[in-house]
Amino acid sequence: MEYRKKVAALSCAIAALAMAWAAALILDPARRGARADAYSWLDPRDAGMIGAIEISLPREGGGETEPLSLALVGGRWVERSGGRNYPARQARVGDFLAELSRRSAQPVRATSAAAHERLGLTEGAAARVTASAGLGPPVLDLLIGNSDLTGRNSYMRRAGRSEARLGDDSRLSSFVRAPRSSWHNLLLFPENEDGAPPVADVMRVTVRPPPEDGEGGGLAGGFAEPMVFARVGRSWEASFGAVSSARVDAYVRDILMAAGEGFAGAAEAAGGAPAGSIALEFADGSFAEIAFAEIGGNGRRLALVSGSAFAIELSGWAHRRLFPSPESFGL
Repeated sequence: MEYRKKVAALSCAIAALAMAWAAALILDPARRGARADAYSWLDPRDAGMIGAIEISLPREGGGETEPLSLALVGGRWVERSGGRNYPARQARVGDFLAELSRRSAQPVRATSAAAHERLGLTEGAAARVTASAGLGPPVLDLLIGNSDLTGRNSYMRRAGRSEARLGDDSRLSSFVRAPRSSWHNLLLFPENEDGAPPVADVMRVTVRPPPEDGEGGGLAGGFAEPMVFARVGRSWEASFGAVSSARVDAYVRDILMAAGEGFAGAAEAAGGAPAGSIALEFADGSFAEIAFAEIGGNGRRLALVSGSAFAIELSGWAHRRLFPSPESFGL
């Protein structure tokens, strides 16, 4: 009986200590302040409603550079430039919105308008991010100013408000201050960014070789006649002999996931010297052709996919990879 009393008393003591510890967590002013400081620039509930984003950087000597403009068109993000819509990297835009929605404990610094200049938070000197959900004022209008002494944080404030916060800038700058090209989806087939390329949907591939390579004296792809691959069930047959179906599948995947280094005008590609072509026929009856062109005789190559309003610039290595020799498909 004495033993049970001791156990009961000990249990009551533990429960009392637990309640006291919990009360301390709730009532501790420092912890309450940390929770209050946990702040996200963009409400996560609003992030899914955003349909337009604009990022502008200050130009040295005053003024702003041409802003980066992202817009949701037909359910997909594009980068608007020069009156055209270029495919954007969908995952990168999503990551940017998630970063703006991320909560972190940041000390609040109430500043006057006079202090904004010192912190780089005037509208002419700060980087600026606006995010809109439609007509009307932006959901977010954020100014990003100078870094602190550590170089890892930057002063930020909402446009039109005097209150500034010192926030972790290491991740945000990777979006805001990155080159424009980092937002571009430079896949020849940009829709394949969403998942594995539909290799099984490709029924026929016709590869017409580039002309003779002036540098090496031979054909760039090592073959003179077109290579034709036709799917038969789960296997491939080729116009030049027996092939490894696994190697043809890998080649088709390389075509569907091929990426370039920048955008160019379709007219420029059409005016270049022919540098081979690849035609794809799909199970649903659709057809796509990639026409390659060499521009200016300096090895610059462009790829123009049928139906596209722009071409994509390829490195010489990427171009050569799309024209392998017939021997590379051997069993």
